[in-house]
Amino acid sequence: MNFFTLLRSSALVFLAPLALFAAPEKPATPPAMPDAEFQSLLLKTNLYTVALNAVSGAQQSYERYASWVNIKKGPTGKENYISYGLYEISDSSVKDVTKAAEKGPKMAPPLPALDAVVVRLASSYGALQPVVKKAHDYYEQEDYRDDGAKGAKEMHATMLPLFEATFAAEKELRRALGEVKAMVDQRQLEMIEKKAGKKYEWHLRSLLLAAKGLINLLPETANAPLIEREDYQKRYAEVETAYNAFENFCTENPEEVKKVLLASFVDTSVKDFFAASKFLRRTLEANKRDRREYLERVSDLAQKYNELIQRTNTMH
Repeated sequence: MNFFTLLRSSALVFLAPLALFAAPEKPATPPAMPDAEFQSLLLKTNLYTVALNAVSGAQQSYERYASWVNIKKGPTGKENYISYGLYEISDSSVKDVTKAAEKGPKMAPPLPALDAVVVRLASSYGALQPVVKKAHDYYEQEDYRDDGAKGAKEMHATMLPLFEATFAAEKELRRALGEVKAMVDQRQLEMIEKKAGKKYEWHLRSLLLAAKGLINLLPETANAPLIEREDYQKRYAEVETAYNAFENFCTENPEEVKKVLLASFVDTSVKDFFAASKFLRRTLEANKRDRREYLERVSDLAQKYNELIQRTNTMH
């Protein structure tokens, strides 16, 4: 799985813009929402996050397929690695997306643009799965040897638009969820501070918010322009500040940290992520930047971020 897939399949997705709270009557934004409505928003965004993570199966299947076939021209039956075929898409992932599309739009607060895109995502992803299943079986059983790859060409013509529609909806949902989840996370941070003060959980969440800001700068394709040095330095400084505050708290309050389940497990990932962010900063600051090294650093940072999120999620 490459780093672009890692970014898509992150276990913590930062969720939808203020603009998506549709006119004419905009609901209160997370900082001003009544607690009951905020809790509903939290459940809704979590439901959409599960759906977003579920469609990573489409990306993995597509990448397997694209590793041997010319996507623009389609299969000919003469490819060297045609037997690779493509991965199936799980029933459970389709159920997750379908559930989000059925339940999410009915939940408060209404987010019309966001609700619409999750319905589109469920439609394209649900239609894609059986075609991918058929193609998987076709290549696994090497049926292209019997029909001169006629079936391969037909399925390619059907699959490609569905892959494209799924990826377009996934991208829209991922980007849209970002700002709402950022606001949700900020409110949660404020609630934690109000309830318990700036202790371990507050510092960890503060670091995760800064980390996501940095991750948002990473490119979506290997051919994208390099990250602007100044933009990265600014976000990195925010990560460094949050990281130092987290480390200082842990050093100065060892007894408090001992009370936190899996704290040492998470601390290792915190350090690994910060180190990876520092290595990428140095690569970007070099007088002569090596693109290969840059892409390796980007990939490593994405991987370390996902590991950090996955470990953090085990604490709940």
